[in-house]
Amino acid sequence: MNARTPSTSPWVLSGRADQMNPSVLRELLKVTERPGLISFAGGLPSPKTFPVAEFEAACSRVLREDADAALQYAASEGYGPLREMVAASLPWRVEPSQVLITTGSQQGLDLAAKVLIDPGSRILVETPTYLGALQAFAPMEPQVHSVASDEAGVDITALRAAQAAGAPARFFYVLPNFQNPSGRLMSEARRAALSSTAADIGLPLIEDNPYGELWFDTPPPAPLTARHPEGCLYLGSFSKVLAPSLRLGYLVAPPALFPKLLQAKQAVDLHTPIFTQRMVSAVMKDNFLERHVPTIRALY
Repeated sequence: MNARTPSTSPWVLSGRADQMNPSVLRELLKVTERPGLISFAGGLPSPKTFPVAEFEAACSRVLREDADAALQYAASEGYGPLREMVAASLPWRVEPSQVLITTGSQQGLDLAAKVLIDPGSRILVETPTYLGALQAFAPMEPQVHSVASDEAGVDITALRAAQAAGAPARFFYVLPNFQNPSGRLMSEARRAALSSTAADIGLPLIEDNPYGELWFDTPPPAPLTARHPEGCLYLGSFSKVLAPSLRLGYLVAPPALFPKLLQAKQAVDLHTPIFTQRMVSAVMKDNFLERHVPTIRALY
């Protein structure tokens, strides 16, 4: 049922808008503004990790060398050199043409929802799962089914049962590395089982990896997407390794899926701010992240 806004207003809300709720994560962030508070409620990087000097130099460099292009409209896919850097940084063969630069990885979730979910279609998620993903999926009105998990990751038997319990799920959303909110790391054996099972039962995967670089002693196992690239949509972020205010992320999609994700983005914001993309590209030259990320790990 459509709902009206307060009686003094002529606006009639859509049924979809009437079902929207405030972001719990954003409400939590308001609390973090209190002086002296150290919050464990959100995934906020330490300001000590922000490469301020590098950003200052990159900003000046971008404006000095190519201000006209940096302040103009740009391609929806993203800045070419940044897409190339992302593709080269991933541990499996990725073409830059598969990389879409997004306005935060949260936008990647939103685009995936718009492209893959119809009202009433089934999607599968871990137990527990990232609240922000559920909020991104909710406007598309899916049926969300939780799949049991343990300390090693998703229960493969439960996943097979969930896929067989009704119409085939559109996808399984999973965070293998330092999962939010549990913090667990999916084991090598469980990743292998999940990848082979997903291929066997025709279940696409959305692999979200915002924390994968922030390991302490041993790097995590290879991404699920490296094992099953045609059946996975991969999401990454610069928020945890550079700065969250950039609102800069990316997705890596199979060629068959990429055009529709691109069209969905074009309808939302035309392109991710090109000045930000060029600045980050300038910061990342000369393998900056290879030197910077170890300092973040050491701090944490």
